[in-house]
Amino acid sequence: MYGNQSVLATHNPPTVRSWVIDLLLMVFLLGGVYLLWLGSHALFTPDEGRYSEVAREMIMTGDYITPRLDGVVFLDKPILYYWLQAIAIKLFGLKEWALRFWPACIAVLGCLVTYVAGRLLFSRRTGIIAAVILAANPLYYGAAHYANLDLEVAVFISNTLFFSLLSFQATSNRQRTIFILLAYLFCGLATLTKGLIGLAFPLMIIGLWILSLQRWNTLRKMHLLSGACIFIAITVPWYVLAQRANPQFFHFFFVVQQFERFLTKASFNNSTTAWFYVPVVLAGFLPWSVFLFQALMNQIKSVWQGRKQHQTELFLLLWTVIVFSFFSFPKSKTVGYILPLFPALSLIVGQYLSERWDKPKSQGIQAAVFIFVILCFFILGACLIVPHIKAIEIAHGLIPYLNATAILFLFGGIAIFYLFYKNNLAYLFSAFTAIAITFLLILLASAAAMNEKTIKPLAMSLKPIITTQDEIVTFYRYYQDLPLYLERHVTIVADWHASDIVQNDNWVRELWFGMPFQNTSAWLIEEPAFWKRWNSGKRLFVFMNVHDYADFSKKTRTAYKWGEYNDVALVGNTPFIHRVLSS
Repeated sequence: MYGNQSVLATHNPPTVRSWVIDLLLMVFLLGGVYLLWLGSHALFTPDEGRYSEVAREMIMTGDYITPRLDGVVFLDKPILYYWLQAIAIKLFGLKEWALRFWPACIAVLGCLVTYVAGRLLFSRRTGIIAAVILAANPLYYGAAHYANLDLEVAVFISNTLFFSLLSFQATSNRQRTIFILLAYLFCGLATLTKGLIGLAFPLMIIGLWILSLQRWNTLRKMHLLSGACIFIAITVPWYVLAQRANPQFFHFFFVVQQFERFLTKASFNNSTTAWFYVPVVLAGFLPWSVFLFQALMNQIKSVWQGRKQHQTELFLLLWTVIVFSFFSFPKSKTVGYILPLFPALSLIVGQYLSERWDKPKSQGIQAAVFIFVILCFFILGACLIVPHIKAIEIAHGLIPYLNATAILFLFGGIAIFYLFYKNNLAYLFSAFTAIAITFLLILLASAAAMNEKTIKPLAMSLKPIITTQDEIVTFYRYYQDLPLYLERHVTIVADWHASDIVQNDNWVRELWFGMPFQNTSAWLIEEPAFWKRWNSGKRLFVFMNVHDYADFSKKTRTAYKWGEYNDVALVGNTPFIHRVLSS
């Protein structure tokens, strides 16, 4: 008998009505929370502007094989996410909420699959708790409202692992087949979203799990041939077509972007320490991280006592350790990379709380309540004090949201302390959930105030004025959302022959990598070519850092500042009809 077959068979009788009620309620409630204010703020840069522009250009060119960014071949990532974005643009138009539509929907899907896995592997209560925990933490929720690839690949990888585990623990051949074929489907989608990690994580985690348990007979039940066909059908066609259209694609994508980023000391962005993800997980998983240590120790204890009897717990621990270690190893790290960890942590904590549902004053729950109350007053103090620290620059528009957060955690801490003595974990869990969701909505409402790098106000003020004959230029800068909001390519001035381009992971290298795939001399230009165009009589509009304007204006007598927003100046070579924007 498989390790958790008895749990699946005994604790989860086939009650269709409860399944339908649970799933419909989750779709309705999570859909409402996740779609709320989806388009309430401009795109964040660089990611949201960059990836959305690639999708827009895909529609504009009609080329759905080779992604392009500002007209430059952009083969850093596979194609699936761009296809999804292109579908959203086609259906709903070029709107912020449409560009964030798929991340939000896929996030809800991830919560539903977590519920299914929790219910089948443990109990209905565990499934519900785990889904709520996953839905109501800052990092997962924030990623669902951010138009890049991290959330999608995290959900696809997690679904692959969940359905694989469900197949391994299934009680019938029909269940086993359905679950494993779904696992292959999501593995293919993950690989078509972000490359080899979509395949690497399932191989490492499942392989070590089988090895640890000596469950070699599992391999015979995995439908490897059918699974390989599904995986190949999803992934291989685009990779082959991309290589045919771009002969250097395989080397650039697999060697430079996949292996060198993780296995070498080549310079990639966001180089940081090995322990970077410790605070990221603790903060990103709030408020549920106050239960995390106890839940992990409980899992480790169970597996230590007998991994044969706790095969599901072993799988979740391997998932946690491998994902965390894998992303901690390379120097290049971003916050969103660690998202594949969160569904596993949600189920681990969900199981822990479910087991203690009738023991609300157990030692672990007491510790969590104590930590959370202390944390609430720490957050309260930080929100009130930080705006008055001169060394920390806080946008004035964020202060009301900091005050709202302070009030939330003041009353939240008091409520948790009070409800703990009610001796009812359901009340306590409901309070944690309410605090978490309120905090997430405050964060979402504050997004517009946090987004100080967007070019949208300046671009939208300029858009009605420009004609197709005008040239839009960025001067030693590239504003990733500018082509998207203007709905046209821009000319970029930079030192494209600098000897250190390859050593700096920035927008210059990003575009420089794509230059060999086509002739970009018409719009990726250097300064001498720019001044010829500036003095040619053609109308140019140039976006630059405000600090560069003084030196720029010394080089010409025909520089007119049309507008300014935050640290961006808009300069033209003709007198302005009216000022575009100032702030």
